[in-house]
Formats: sequence, structure tokens, C-alpha cells
Amino acid sequence: MSDGYREPLDDSVHRARGHATAPNRGLDPTWFERAVEAAGHAIFITDFDGRIIYVNPAFEEVTGYDAAEAIGHTPDLLNSGHHDVDYFRRLWRTILAGEVWQEEIVNRRADGSVYIANQTIAPIGSAEDSTITHFVAIQTDITERKQHEMALERSQDLSARTEETADVGGWELDLEAEEIRWTAGTRRIHGVAPDYEPTLEAALSFYHPDDRGKIRTFVERALEWDLPYDVEARLVTANGTTRIVRTTGQPVAGDGTPLLRGTIQDITERKARRQQLMVFNRILRHNLRNGLNVVIGHAEEIERAVEELDADDTDDAAVRDRIGPNARHILSAAEDLLETSERARTFDRIYEQICDIKPVEVRPLLERVAAAYRDAYPTATVRVAGPNAVVLANPHAVRVAVDELVDNAFEHSTDDTPTVTLSVAESPDGTIRLSVADRGDGVPEMEREVIADGEERPLKHGSGLGLWIVKWLVTPIGGSIEIEDNEPSGAVVSVVFPASRWRSGDDESD
Repeated sequence: MSDGYREPLDDSVHRARGHATAPNRGLDPTWFERAVEAAGHAIFITDFDGRIIYVNPAFEEVTGYDAAEAIGHTPDLLNSGHHDVDYFRRLWRTILAGEVWQEEIVNRRADGSVYIANQTIAPIGSAEDSTITHFVAIQTDITERKQHEMALERSQDLSARTEETADVGGWELDLEAEEIRWTAGTRRIHGVAPDYEPTLEAALSFYHPDDRGKIRTFVERALEWDLPYDVEARLVTANGTTRIVRTTGQPVAGDGTPLLRGTIQDITERKARRQQLMVFNRILRHNLRNGLNVVIGHAEEIERAVEELDADDTDDAAVRDRIGPNARHILSAAEDLLETSERARTFDRIYEQICDIKPVEVRPLLERVAAAYRDAYPTATVRVAGPNAVVLANPHAVRVAVDELVDNAFEHSTDDTPTVTLSVAESPDGTIRLSVADRGDGVPEMEREVIADGEERPLKHGSGLGLWIVKWLVTPIGGSIEIEDNEPSGAVVSVVFPASRWRSGDDESD
């Protein structure tokens, strides 16, 4: 728009402005006009009756009204209807009393959109007797800031509701500043006041004396080795109640400062339920194992009795042909079930200590596994490739996971001379990939999807237990399982371990 539409500040405004800012009285009045014109805040001046006599370019930009549209009108031109009559009564009462009004206001632009401004209105007095002659208003558009604040409030409210529903909380540890910050959910779990701010030692003191050292060790390892953790421990609340909590920690990069962020969740009831299921599971496995041993014993007796029948006797031969295969099927099925029961028992034993991690040299472990399978399968070719990388994990869990992967590779072999390759590789980002490749018939697509989803359904499920055991053993320490096609045939199943700052020269005494 042309500057001709904007009226210059008249002498009375110049004088009033000079009166309001005494140190500037000696300056050229046009200097003030240039300053107001260049200001980044929306400025408008009204006469005593509230009619606009001047607007600066920023006013036009913020409101969408040019000077010609605004001058001669009252600021009611911007009224969005958001504020009630009392708001404007208080505004006028303040400025007519010669005081400055400062408050947020919700206005409407020329295009109908709403904006939020921080508005200051000051009375301008006459140079002769200080009688109020004009008013100057300055508006700062804070719409974007308020939107961010409202979004943050909604996010905080959602987080608070989620924490309360899930009985979970969050925390952040700044070791350099020796500060630990808790969310409302964390304070609720500890049973402390909403304004409670703990020190690091005070936070650790809530843990049961027998578990306190374990938590301290995990925190120190996380910061030293850049290793996440997930551990269960007993926590004694402020009122003396002992609860079972699951706490996690994840190192994050701050502004040059190491930070540790994590969660804490009250799992007391879940833990009790899990213990009940474990007892039932143990009893079921015990009874199943005993029962299967009895079945195997009787099946072997039947098989021996059948073998002792006279092959030349027509009746005996008929019995052998009819009962012999059935006895062998019973014996095979019972042995398979017994093996599954033993695998479940081994898994339970390891999983209870899954977070007891330490450096594990992968290459020697793979060599031991390969040697065992070469002895068990003399016609097979079992290779080991890759450097001697080190992962931070439960060593028993890694061994069982590799055994399961190799078993899976032999199970899917399509000939009597299978070739299986065990390899380890370290990525530039520090992640360690442990892979088992075969040349069999591959892993069915449905089984891949089930393992990736982590959930089975009646019409979508895997065919075995092996890959599930691998997934359950590596997931708690931040690992993952990946399945790819091998060339020209077969599959490559990989376990990916997260990167850590641990190196072979570090002290392993802890």
C-alpha cells in the first residue's frame, strides 16, 4: 500500500510523546516517527475517545488492516468476541486513571483469523497540564508461542494421565550437575509430595538395601559403556511400603553433558501374577516331565517286546507290523515333548538373570558352538567368520540364542550335508550383528511376520519355539532379530546387539 494512506503523527502526539519520555525532548520529532515506523511491534495511537489516528506498518502486517481501513475507527475493529464486557471495563478504568494496562488479548484479523497478542496501553498526557489526550497501544503477536504452550500443556496433561493409568513415571539424571528430575508419576510411585526434588543419593536410598548396589551398578555401567538397562528391583516408598518396580535407563547425548533418561513402573501386582504363573508352569512341567518319562519307559518296553516276537510266525508278524510303528511314534512324540519341556526350563532359568550382563567375546563362543555341531553332525559343514567383537549381554543367553539359531538352520536343511555359516560383523555405528546362514528351504513368510510383530493369532502363528526363544532372550537387552533370504537359497537369521562404549581394555572386575 502507499504511504500516503498513513497519516503522519500530528504535533500534539509528538509533544505528548516528548512529555512521556522526558530525556528525548530535545530530539527531532521525526526521529520518533521513524523509530515507530520501523518497530517490529504493532503500534497504534487513538485520541481520547478511542478513535485510531495512527497505525505503524507492523500493525498492518499483524492485523491485515491497512492504515486507511483502520484510521477513524475504534479498536473494536479488532474485537474477536473472546472477551466479555468486564474485560474492557477494567481496561478503560485503568488507562483513564493514568495507569498502564498490560494483558493478553485475543483479536481478529481482517481475514477473520484470530491472533493472540500481548498488549500494553499507556495514556499520553498534554505537555501543558498532563491531561490525558491520547492513548498508545503496543501489541506483540504471541499466537505461535501460545499455540506451542497450549500444545505443551496438552502433552503434559496426556503424559500425566498416561503415567497415572499405567502406574509409570519418568526421570532424568544429569550426572555433571548432580541433578535428578522426576515426573509426577515417579513421585507418585515413591509416595512423596508433588514438589519433592530428590538428590541422586536420596533417589537411590528408596531402593531396598539389598537391591541398591545393583541399581547403582546399572547406572554406572549405562553412563560408562553407553548401555541401556532394564531391571526389576524392590523399592521402599516414603510410607514404608515395599513395592516391586521395573526401572529402565537410556543414555542420551545432551549439550556435551552425559544424560541418563529412564522410566519406573510399579509392577507389584504383575509380578505377583507372574510368580503364580511360574509356579503353575513349574508344576505343570514337572508333572509333564514325569508323565512323559513313564510314557517313554512303557513305549520302550512295548518296542522291545515287539522286537522279540517271532518274525516267522504269521500272527506275530502281523502284531509287529501293526504295533511296532505306533510304539516308535509314541516314543518319538514323547521325546520331542520332553525336549521342549527341557528347553522351557532352560529358558526360564536364563531369563530370570537376563539383565545380569557382562562383556561376551563373540568369536570364541561361535567357535565352541561350531565345534559341538561338527561333532554331532559329521557330514555337515559349519563355518565361522568375522572378527572377535564383544557384546554386552548375558553370556548364557547369547549361547542359547546361537544354539537355537543353529538348530533352526539344521532343521530347515534340505540334504544330508548341510552347510551352516556363523558370522559376526561390527557396523560403523558400533552395533554388533551375529548371523547364522543356511542353504535350506528358508523361513516361511508367516513365521517371519509373527516374529516381527511379536504376537501370534489363531490363523497366524509360527511353527516352532526356537525363534521365539531367541527373540525373548535378546529383546530385554536392546537387541533385535532380523530374518533375510540367503542366496541362492536358505535364510540368514541375525541378532543385532546395540552399540556400547565398552572396549576389551576396560576393567571387567565389576
